[in-house]
Amino acid sequence: MPYVPSTQHIDRVCNIIEGRTVRPGVDGKRLASSYRRSLERYHLDPGAIAGPRVLTVPELRDVQHREENFLRASGQCLSRLHEMVREADYCVMLTDAQGVTIDYRVDRDRRHDFKRAGLYLGSCWSESEEGTCGVASVLLDAEPITVHRTDHFRAAFTTLTCSASPIFGLHGELLGVLDASAVRSPDERESQRLVNHIVRQSALLIEDAYFLNAATDCWVLLAHRNRHYVEAQPEILIAIDACGNATAANRRARECVPALKRLPRHVSELFDVPAERLFEAKASRGLVSLRLNDTGSTLYARVRPPPVARMPKRPAPPPTGAAASQATPAPAATMSESDALERSRIVAAMGEAKWRTEQAAQALGMSRATLYRRIAKLGILPPHKC
Repeated sequence: MPYVPSTQHIDRVCNIIEGRTVRPGVDGKRLASSYRRSLERYHLDPGAIAGPRVLTVPELRDVQHREENFLRASGQCLSRLHEMVREADYCVMLTDAQGVTIDYRVDRDRRHDFKRAGLYLGSCWSESEEGTCGVASVLLDAEPITVHRTDHFRAAFTTLTCSASPIFGLHGELLGVLDASAVRSPDERESQRLVNHIVRQSALLIEDAYFLNAATDCWVLLAHRNRHYVEAQPEILIAIDACGNATAANRRARECVPALKRLPRHVSELFDVPAERLFEAKASRGLVSLRLNDTGSTLYARVRPPPVARMPKRPAPPPTGAAASQATPAPAATMSESDALERSRIVAAMGEAKWRTEQAAQALGMSRATLYRRIAKLGILPPHKC
């Protein structure tokens, strides 16, 4: 049920659009602009009380498959965020860059109530479909926001409170939106400040997890302005290729090192150390001290080499004499086409099941024991062990 009568909500929206009611602050301007677009560009009805469009199961599966890497990086952070806000009766949603809910967390006994409110897997929250809401505002402006109750454009959502924050990729592209929503919350908008802050911090954690997963083929500089936080919570992540060029950086790195806004850049243009020193650095040797060329301030860092660099394999010397005649031929480096297809099928199923073997085995139509044997034979490793 709408929080306020539809006619009263329509009058409120019209008053804001026509300037008779002005809400102060940056968010007030964002909401007023969104109201105008929702009404004049998309011709949406502010009095509508129907829920959002929800994708079919096959449509949702296709979207989730495309966002597999994003989902893999975000799952643990979503669960942690939900643990922090669940006692206040919030659910947590993750959307893609089009506003489709691709993952969420909610208490089992409250799932029905949240689903009735439209907070469910596959729900679509773009401005063109649902008007002013938390996800839509972030998709448009790439800035965090809290859309509280009657801030929503449509009467159907005036019971909801949504705090949302953008999630960016390696090169600053928008990956999606993290949102914590409540069906019921206090009337005062200020009551949402803490939830908004927690959502913003959680979005940064997802960005960093995605960055580290996506930059496995690079050297990664993990740095902090305080040497005591480098190991526990590095705030600055910079990917460096084999030629010594910084090719990607996370959001906080671009804020702390303005030169990173134009990439690629050779590390010698950023810091007072040659790339060779970074390549030779090992985590076991302690921290590397870096002075920024632009500002002269100091960062403390450790270096994560790519897997190949971390575990170099030296070829064995060729056998000679009698040993050469008795040497066993090495197995073929490539697998058969059928094995390659099966490997792809298993990896896809494991990804959809978030590497839970029981669900993956059911999807593949085989026992867990058979799945384990095929995983071992085909050399499949979970992402965190690659």
